[in-house]
Amino acid sequence: MEGRERRERADINRGMPIGKEGTLQPDQVYALTAFLLFKNGVIHEDDVMDAHSLPEVAMPNRHGFAMPAEEWNHGSPRLQGYPKPPQ
Repeated sequence: MEGRERRERADINRGMPIGKEGTLQPDQVYALTAFLLFKNGVIHEDDVMDAHSLPEVAMPNRHGFAMPAEEWNHGSPRLQGYPKPPQ
């Protein structure tokens, strides 16, 4: 798996769904990635995203990408204190 592809999948996998971060299956992550790319005009509606096609997508900010300052640990919330526990 290429570094860029791994990073893009990790962003969705670690942040979704809120409250159950890291629970999406790989095919769900690719499907959500394809939906977001389509809605933002990056790919066509019938384009398929998988381990082979995702690294080929020319991302709009490909030259301005930067790694996050901190590493995320599986099972820990990405946004501290969100969502708020039920009262």
